[in-house]
Amino acid sequence: MSDKLLSYIENRLKDRRKHLLKEVNLRLSKFNRSRECWATDTVEIASNIMEDHTIMSIAQGEAREITQIDNTLTKMKNGEYGVCECCGGNITEQRLIAIPFVSLCIKCKEAEEQDEGIIINRGSFYKYERFNEMGKIEREE
Repeated sequence: MSDKLLSYIENRLKDRRKHLLKEVNLRLSKFNRSRECWATDTVEIASNIMEDHTIMSIAQGEAREITQIDNTLTKMKNGEYGVCECCGGNITEQRLIAIPFVSLCIKCKEAEEQDEGIIINRGSFYKYERFNEMGKIEREE
């Protein structure tokens, strides 16, 4: 990867991180302000709880992205950027440009997604579900 491209991606990551930090701080201050208002109506209380939950969920997602960016910046500093964490191969430049904090190459990401399933609680045991090649759900006991 060229130094010019690496610098471009690094600057994008730093700009995104700065933006996310502002957003998280705004959401947290909005959350704190909503705590100052005491609602007395049940509907208003429920609405405030839902709004608070939404605000915190978004802030948590943004915080996770900040962590991913920080990890990526550390990899850049250590000369490990662009290497798949699973197979050790190179991640394509196109993929890194599209998702600068990606940690898996396309092949490994596809394999990971194919192996992922949905664990469903069925009483006292769990079933594992996943989609097969035909798009049908397979269940394992």
